[in-house]
Amino acid sequence: MHLTGTFNCCRHAAPHLVAAGSGAIVNTSSHAFLGVYGGTGYAAGKGGVNSLTWALARDLAEHGVRCNAVCPGARTDLSSGPDYERKVRALHRRGLLDDALLAASLDPAPPEFVAPMYAYLVSDAARDISGQVFSVSGNYVGRFPAAAEELLLYRDHADGRTWTLDELHHQLSAHP
Repeated sequence: MHLTGTFNCCRHAAPHLVAAGSGAIVNTSSHAFLGVYGGTGYAAGKGGVNSLTWALARDLAEHGVRCNAVCPGARTDLSSGPDYERKVRALHRRGLLDDALLAASLDPAPPEFVAPMYAYLVSDAARDISGQVFSVSGNYVGRFPAAAEELLLYRDHADGRTWTLDELHHQLSAHP
């Protein structure tokens, strides 16, 4: 639902922005894409929103259209109350939230603190910003770098040898 809804909105908006020769798409993601909370489906959907954002930014750049995402943190009905507090404290006990994230999660700022980032990203002042995923909560603004591959192992395949399980274990144990 989260990825499909975002995709469908972008699919219908993009042709109009391309025809205009400019514009901005700002998707809404979540810190849950990191897989630390929110369940598997929600985390996967928001991870998909980030990948969609990065891909659209590249695909639409030549048409003058920007695409970014915001992972908002704000006090809402979903992020307040006893049930929410129990869930957040349980995540902290499991080691999925550090002390700083626990404190921030238990006392989020109101949504008005997130709104300026959305307004900025659609403004002409942000004309050079595209392909970014931002974290915004209260007066905190952060950015998640695009995913990048790290080379761990390589050998030429021309000799026909595949990696053995022992070789993989030995090599990958050296790269925690």
